[in-house]
Amino acid sequence: MKLLKIGISGVRGIVGESITPPLVMDFASAFGAFVGGKLVLIGRDTRVHGPMLQSASAAALLSSGCDVVDLGICPTPVLQHAVRARRAGGGIAVTAGHNDIQWNALTFIHSGGTYLNSFQGAEVLDLYHLGRTKKADTDHLGTLTGDAGAAEGYFEALGAFLDADAVRRARFKVVIDACSGAGADLLERFAALLGFDLIPINNEPNGFFPHDPEPRPRNAQQVVSVVKAVGADAGFLLNSDVSRVSLVSETGESLSEEFTFPLLADSYLAGRSGVVVTNFSTSRMIEDVAAARRCPIVRTKVGQSHAIQALFQEEGVLAGEGSGGVAIPAFQSAFDGFLTMGYILEILARSGKRLSALAGALPRYHIVKEKIYCPPSIIHSVVNAAEALFHGRAVDTGDGLRVEDRGGWVQVRISATEPMIRVIAEDRNKERARVKADEILHELELLMR
Repeated sequence: MKLLKIGISGVRGIVGESITPPLVMDFASAFGAFVGGKLVLIGRDTRVHGPMLQSASAAALLSSGCDVVDLGICPTPVLQHAVRARRAGGGIAVTAGHNDIQWNALTFIHSGGTYLNSFQGAEVLDLYHLGRTKKADTDHLGTLTGDAGAAEGYFEALGAFLDADAVRRARFKVVIDACSGAGADLLERFAALLGFDLIPINNEPNGFFPHDPEPRPRNAQQVVSVVKAVGADAGFLLNSDVSRVSLVSETGESLSEEFTFPLLADSYLAGRSGVVVTNFSTSRMIEDVAAARRCPIVRTKVGQSHAIQALFQEEGVLAGEGSGGVAIPAFQSAFDGFLTMGYILEILARSGKRLSALAGALPRYHIVKEKIYCPPSIIHSVVNAAEALFHGRAVDTGDGLRVEDRGGWVQVRISATEPMIRVIAEDRNKERARVKADEILHELELLMR
């Protein structure tokens, strides 16, 4: 079975099966038509098939008359910043983010440095399906140039946004696992910017991930060990394109990725008023934090594109997801791992508190995240049938099926990135969260028979 996921912000699949150079060229040609032949920047993570797909994208754009700047290995938030700073027509990030090594994707970046919204994504898909792409003649082909300097402008802007002096004075010791992704080779520059003592892990951009590139406690064993051994003040895990972050405290506790957003938000919202955007799959911790700061919450479907679209619509001050992605629009409207790490270090420096204390002050919930494979041919019918499992209770269908109860909630939704049904349950009681998830998983298995 060839797995291809087409969404509003791009296309994703398994390389050699569903993601091939011809398909990539067709989508890149559609994007070239969408930007009207303007300058396009391309960056990628370190996956071994990245150069192939990046070259295919560049060739298609050049044939559409677009000038192309090849940024090489480049974190997606750095690419997004460069698109906006250089007033490019758009950008393409060749990365599958948190998916494992066999996957890759094209993510399309708008001229404003954001993922495409639903209307823009629909336009690109229409151009792709209708084949309405431009083929330039010899005199009007685009030109290809390379540029490895996008990070310079990005870090200069980041240093100006953060209270870098406060972080430098704190003289932190920090462990960061780059997962051999796009953040590798930039960690030293980040550390120099903020003046902390860096202990890097998996910092070789060789394209072979030492563990799956999803920043979660199950992948944090190395960071935990090193934090304890060297007495570090904090540990961070990154995904392959530096859009997500999870945390390890100075005690060696690997915090769920759900802690990243509310921990940052609790400080950022102090003295600020405005809408906070998150998705239907994110912990109630962020609701409690926002309520304490008297900020309203707006929930969207899962995905950076949906979050940023709502951020603009609501004129929000902060957006984030339980996956560890956070956007601070005062800097840029994008999930940004370097910004997230930098701001958390700033919180530690300004407050004088330890990371364990900040995490301990947050309301504690227990969240269980599971997924079950389901053939694409029946996946929608299975989720629709699952509504009957809630026995007449109020079901929120904003993203799949979500039901609240006194202790927490449970959600069933179709994955946007894999042929999976995701089941998420949260409760103040750990055992109840586990039972709720297991009951739904069992019923889904029956529905798929």
